[in-house]
Amino acid sequence: MVVIAIIGILVAILLPAVQAARETARRMQCSNNLKQIGLATHSYMDTFHSKLPSGSWHGVHGTWLVTLLPYIEQNGMFNNYRNLGGVQTFRHVR
Repeated sequence: MVVIAIIGILVAILLPAVQAARETARRMQCSNNLKQIGLATHSYMDTFHSKLPSGSWHGVHGTWLVTLLPYIEQNGMFNNYRNLGGVQTFRHVR
């Protein structure tokens, strides 16, 4: 019984520390994702002469994040979007 009580106390002490570590990891991942989107936006602007990504292409509406997919190493996802009828006329220049 004493051993079980000691293990229970140790778990109660360690649980908040583990949860804090997980929250810190989630916060760092979110921050990194936002940084990657910012860097992708700058790369896009360098490629397309200081123009920001648009939300539509020749009447086909989509999100501006789709245009950034090739710049965050997601070419496969970008090609899947194009193949599903999303962006037919948008050319990826790189």
